[in-house]
Amino acid sequence: MKLTINRRTLIISLVVLASVAVAVPIVMRAASSNVIEACVNPGNGNLRLVDATTPCHNNETRVQWNEEGPQGPPGQQGLQGPPGTSSGGPPYVWVCTPAHRPNAAGSPRDDVYVFNGSGNTANVAVNILDRDGNNLAGVTIPDSNPARTYPGEAGSATVPLLPAHTRDVDWVMPTTSGPGFDGITNVAFSVRVTSDQPIVVGANFEFNGDIPSQCSLLPK
Repeated sequence: MKLTINRRTLIISLVVLASVAVAVPIVMRAASSNVIEACVNPGNGNLRLVDATTPCHNNETRVQWNEEGPQGPPGQQGLQGPPGTSSGGPPYVWVCTPAHRPNAAGSPRDDVYVFNGSGNTANVAVNILDRDGNNLAGVTIPDSNPARTYPGEAGSATVPLLPAHTRDVDWVMPTTSGPGFDGITNVAFSVRVTSDQPIVVGANFEFNGDIPSQCSLLPK
């Protein structure tokens, strides 16, 4: 089969060449690849589409190209997702606050739940923070009886969390109202949860009754 293209239509022919390849795959394709073969006459601009086994004439030049062009340049970064979604890439940082109530009675219990919504093991850090952002992990909870220390990870430590698993971290709020207690020192104000995989974080701080406390994903 021979297809002759005038010089003036050469560019158009190249543009629509991919669709022509579907109609005449035996002529346009090499036997073992998706390379398109053609013979071009530089004198008159005529182009013949041939298969890989057909030689070009002495006054022609063989050209080849792929049906799929080269990869284009990277596109622009997508828009930030809405608040409350794990978007923007790791680390994913959630914050739950407030984490205490002044003059709470009966040492109410605090719980933070971390759900791994990814298909990979997540490395998670739960940090209970005082008003100034200090990590209270391992610090004795004021007026806890029996004495308890704040849970969570210290420093840069993390805990693995399997896919679709939920981690529950619990502690009690301080209730001391004596003269030596200022209501700030060693008191949890916020909880920061960091993960290298998409997670969902919720909390139930019992001083709020039946209404769970607010946990939000920090925007990038």
